[in-house]
Amino acid sequence: MLLPPRVSHDQAEEIAAAHYGISVVAERLAAEHDDTFRLVTAGGPTRLLKIAQIPPGTLADAGASPLAASFQTAVLLHLARAAPALPVQRVISTLDGRPELHLDGHVVRMTSYLEGPVLGSRPASAALRRDIGGTLARLDQALRPFAHPGANRTHLWDLQNFHQLRPLLDQLPGQPADRDQRAALVSCLDRFEARVLPRLADPATRRQVIHTDFHGDNLLAAADRVTGVLDFGDSLAGPVAMDVGVAACYQFGAAAGTDPLIPALDVIAGYHAVDPLGPGDPALIGEFMLLRLAARIIVSQWNAAREPANRDYLLRRTPQATAHFAALRAIGRHAVADRIREALE
Repeated sequence: MLLPPRVSHDQAEEIAAAHYGISVVAERLAAEHDDTFRLVTAGGPTRLLKIAQIPPGTLADAGASPLAASFQTAVLLHLARAAPALPVQRVISTLDGRPELHLDGHVVRMTSYLEGPVLGSRPASAALRRDIGGTLARLDQALRPFAHPGANRTHLWDLQNFHQLRPLLDQLPGQPADRDQRAALVSCLDRFEARVLPRLADPATRRQVIHTDFHGDNLLAAADRVTGVLDFGDSLAGPVAMDVGVAACYQFGAAAGTDPLIPALDVIAGYHAVDPLGPGDPALIGEFMLLRLAARIIVSQWNAAREPANRDYLLRRTPQATAHFAALRAIGRHAVADRIREALE
């Protein structure tokens, strides 16, 4: 079965019928790159179908390969065995028992569909923010013994290779109003290469398979707890501090009228209460918070220039990232690290 660059609703329904034996109505979901469909069955459970697009020869897809997609499937299979209580999607096998399909160079995976409200950017209580951190900690604990050759991948959101974004920043059209922000982003790149990158090579920096994308659009939440964790598409082997920093930065400034760092500290403290962080982690978490905000500004604009039809989706969080990047820089790295240490006491 040949798949075009974008998979149609009809083709998604044909895949479900031919390989999974179910009759469905396919509804396309917004996604950064892959074709993703919600599959509604007549009286049966809703499913999710994800078809990984693997266009060759582009930096943005350096982490996209059949091996990388198989790695994502392996992560979900491992979590089903190692941590069945975690609220993550479960892999649905094909009619002949395969956990995923390889169709003309594309990788197809069907999973259960987790129902419930997406946290998104709506305000979260302090209790929910702590549960975000605690849920991430339980996920990291479950993934700690997991190994797979596909984990040794990278992509544009991999902050271990933040320096790969320098040519992307150089390609963005500059405006006079953007000069101060561009200078700040260049400074961030320079600091990463001089100070952060050497620390990542330190054997004391704890590494494992991590989610790397633990934000509101990938979390279902009800009341004061996380009820679902979605999208392992960016998972890879990396430092635990990066996973925590990414999750924390998305809660930075989330509570209106308060100190903008407090919501992020709730996430970090919630993580630490379940999976204690090491003495070197506070400073590194602070660095990764700033790096993720910088990456959001650069990558979203670069992707929007490449995919103008998807521009609104790709830039939906850029104004927020821009404001938070400036606010976090204003607090200062040393002050952020000190306050993270205090939150862990």
